[in-house]
Amino acid sequence: MTGSVMKISWSECLCLILLLLQQTTVSTLESFEVLGPADPVVAVAGEDVVLPCYLKPNISAVDLSVEWFRVQTKDPLVHLYRDHEDRNEKQIPSYRRRTSLFPEELRNGNTSLKVKNLRGSDNGEYKCLVQSGKFYDDSSIEVLIKAVGTQPVISIEGYKEGGISLVCESKGWYPQPQVLWMDSEGHSLPAGHTETHTDSMDLFILRRRVIVQETEINRFTCRVLQEDLNEIKETMTEIPGEMFHRAHPWKVTFAVIFSLSAVGIIGCTVLIHRFVKLRQKRAQIKEQYGK
Repeated sequence: MTGSVMKISWSECLCLILLLLQQTTVSTLESFEVLGPADPVVAVAGEDVVLPCYLKPNISAVDLSVEWFRVQTKDPLVHLYRDHEDRNEKQIPSYRRRTSLFPEELRNGNTSLKVKNLRGSDNGEYKCLVQSGKFYDDSSIEVLIKAVGTQPVISIEGYKEGGISLVCESKGWYPQPQVLWMDSEGHSLPAGHTETHTDSMDLFILRRRVIVQETEINRFTCRVLQEDLNEIKETMTEIPGEMFHRAHPWKVTFAVIFSLSAVGIIGCTVLIHRFVKLRQKRAQIKEQYGK
């Protein structure tokens, strides 16, 4: 009788222990935090970056769903891991073959994402969402892309509006910088709007034109300023004064007319002088033979 009671008690204890273990396991699997960096991730265009994301406690994420997506975009999917494999059929096209998780680290709760060959368009806010059944949690990550562009190149386009048209171009910037034209004293010159394009890496190409007039020095500077990156690049050009004369045809015409007039006046003066001397000489001869 006593043995039978003891046997039932041990069975009930064993079942209770197993039940508690099962509930603890389910509770552990369905209760976790998704953590990411508190500060923005600053990355350089053209390089690779790892966006940190991990679970607390560091339970295995092998059997979970891990989704990375962009915030406030129409088709936001950046990377999706579900049912033990990547499922990127609906991935944003610009991320194709550029994203990956760390499969060997999933068992340690590491759900970080690697993005290769960064572009300017990768700049922005991301979310790392991890789901187990109906339970999920996520973490936001801000990615700041930076790229320092080329030294500005100044070209002379020709004569326009009585001056000389200059164009300044610089490539490979992110974020978009300012383009400024300045005179020899560093004063800002009124210039046209900045033309903006992007290259295959979604980095900015900038052009800005200015029409300059002749000054005492004829020295002009194009400055590209990116305040967020604390970067300044500038190029100076000096234009010979003779080039500005061609920008004012009336000056050339006036100079030609003035020169021709001067030559004519000098010529007439010489002829008059010779004529007077010739008359004087004839008068002397006539007077001499008349006597």
